[in-house]
Parts: sequence; structure tokens; C-alpha cells
Amino acid sequence: MPRAIASLSKLCRGTIVVTSGLKGSLGYEPPFGYISQKAFKTKAVDTTGAGDVFHGAYIFGLLKGWSLKRRLELASAAAAIKCTRPGGRAGIPNLKQVQSFLRKGCK
Repeated sequence: MPRAIASLSKLCRGTIVVTSGLKGSLGYEPPFGYISQKAFKTKAVDTTGAGDVFHGAYIFGLLKGWSLKRRLELASAAAAIKCTRPGGRAGIPNLKQVQSFLRKGCK
């Protein structure tokens, strides 16, 4: 993933995030550098919409002004929860559910 980010950084001078399913995600944000986020281990029922949920949660954190590390953690947790539930829309967790997931140490 670092090579992909290095290539993308030639086109985009801002924050770059690359997701890799079970391998998690890697973000790069100048001037802070790389931040990696492991995927949360869950029992997957339906992965439909997991990427969309990741992106939505990431944007939520971005709009809140959160750090890249916090954005990646929130997005990864939201996507993990989504995968444990059937349905693209019906499986989307709310913020309280994601926060509870993170508090319980599901890291």
C-alpha cells in the first residue's frame, strides 16, 4: 500500500487513504506521515455496502475535524459492524453503536 500512496501523492498533495479489506487501511497525511488501521475481526454476514459505510464514517470524522487516526478507526469500526448485519442499508450502524463497539475494546 505505501507504493500506491506514493504514486497517488504525485497527483494529490492532500490526505490519501487506501483500503484493503481484511488487511485494514493505510492513510497518509502531510506533514504527519502514515497511519495504519487494522481491520476489526468480526463474523461477516453481509459485506454489501461496507465500503460505502467506511467512506461515510470517514467523512463524518473529517467534517468534525478529527485526526486521521481517529477517522480511520471510526470508519473501520463502522464498516466492521455493517458486515455483521444483513442488508446494504439496514445494516448501517449509528454513531452510538460504533462508539460502543470501540469502547468495548473490539480493536
